[in-house]
Amino acid sequence: MRIEALPELPAEWQELADERGTFYHQPAWLQGIARCFGYPLHAVVAREGSALVGGLPLAVVPGLLRGRRLVSFPFSYAVGPIERREGVRSELGRGAIELAARLGATRAEVKQLGAEGTTPPGFERRIRYSTFRLDTSGGERAIWKRLNASSTQRGIKKAEREGVEVVEGTTASDWLMMAVLEEQTAHRLGTPPPPRRFFVEFGFGLQARGLASLYMARLPDATVGGAIVVWKGRREWIYGFGASRPEALELRPNHALLWRAVRDAAAAGVVFDLGRAAPEQEGLVQFKRRWGGEEVPLAYDYWPNAGGLNVSRRDKGPLALAAAAWSRLPAPVARLGAYVYRYLG
Repeated sequence: MRIEALPELPAEWQELADERGTFYHQPAWLQGIARCFGYPLHAVVAREGSALVGGLPLAVVPGLLRGRRLVSFPFSYAVGPIERREGVRSELGRGAIELAARLGATRAEVKQLGAEGTTPPGFERRIRYSTFRLDTSGGERAIWKRLNASSTQRGIKKAEREGVEVVEGTTASDWLMMAVLEEQTAHRLGTPPPPRRFFVEFGFGLQARGLASLYMARLPDATVGGAIVVWKGRREWIYGFGASRPEALELRPNHALLWRAVRDAAAAGVVFDLGRAAPEQEGLVQFKRRWGGEEVPLAYDYWPNAGGLNVSRRDKGPLALAAAAWSRLPAPVARLGAYVYRYLG
């Protein structure tokens, strides 16, 4: 077996991603994220003869104050190594360390869905986050029975009674509206928002290729009360972003949005991934469980040691202090956070 470090994805990557990967392994996602945020893209691949038997996509993420990291992959919580035979993962990890050292990166971070398999030599594993996956088999009726009756089912029914209509956004203007809603929501939560081009150019472009959907909740007064973005893979759809107007929450637009997306995923025959959460985010964890989400751990491997945002608690310490301060900034100032978003990948 031969390990190679390439400055781009190999020509066979699409076939490997379709066969073994998640949505986040799709070339359109990897290359699009790299272009959108200006990350150099690399791939560590394993070959037997000329056959591609495994791969690990990596991006060079600059540090806000110091250093840079080699990450698999920014803004993608499950982009670990993919392999066509056992034993490839460890070799890909070795290749990632060698590439990080050659590029002068201070840390390498490799993320994967599930905690199976041993930690690659030289890496330190942390399992803090989990994602929550909803089985859509059996169709709408079976899914409905798995929803929490006192909160989730009730919220969906209320949205229907209140006349909330879910429509799919299909224009650049719709994606711009999503970007603005996300800016407002991120400000309330105390986090920097993605730059608008992430939605208006990148998200809109993925939608044109059948890899994304934008769902919008239209209220009885014809205004939009909320919206969600769903990334669409071959085996799973992933809840990517959700944003809403606080004055519309009483009408339960988020319940209407998710219910529509889940039913569409069931019709497509794919799992619906409700997204990741840390254990201290108790309200978010409960919300996902009430939707029938089954917890799947996310293993993050670090070289030479664990560090960074993904090992920090969100409810105390620097992250909590930063969120509290950010939420108090004037909205025009908070919007400037889009310029630092690329450093958070």
